[in-house]
Amino acid sequence: MDVTEPAIHLVGMSPVIPAVTGYFAREGVGRAMWRSPYAPLLGRLVAAIVWGCGGLASLTALGIPAAIIVPIAATVATVVGLTLAIIFAGGLIRPAPVAGSRAGVPVGG
Repeated sequence: MDVTEPAIHLVGMSPVIPAVTGYFAREGVGRAMWRSPYAPLLGRLVAAIVWGCGGLASLTALGIPAAIIVPIAATVATVVGLTLAIIFAGGLIRPAPVAGSRAGVPVGG
């Protein structure tokens, strides 16, 4: 049994299932973390991971060997992860203000 075989059976060789699952995962994370300013970003990240896993399972279902898919997926995940880590560590992305806060409103306004 190949490592990705359960994923292929889960996806059912249909790209619609991971697409819908990613959408609902994004919405679920957004609702679960509704107070956090990072909720939309984390929701999109979870959705992208689900979509990526579905894409990998679909490529495996098409017969592309895992020896080709896995290194490419690992490279993409590493580049994206390191880029996000550098951006957050450097302070280039700040949390969005919480809805209803008066941050950014001039005094006397």
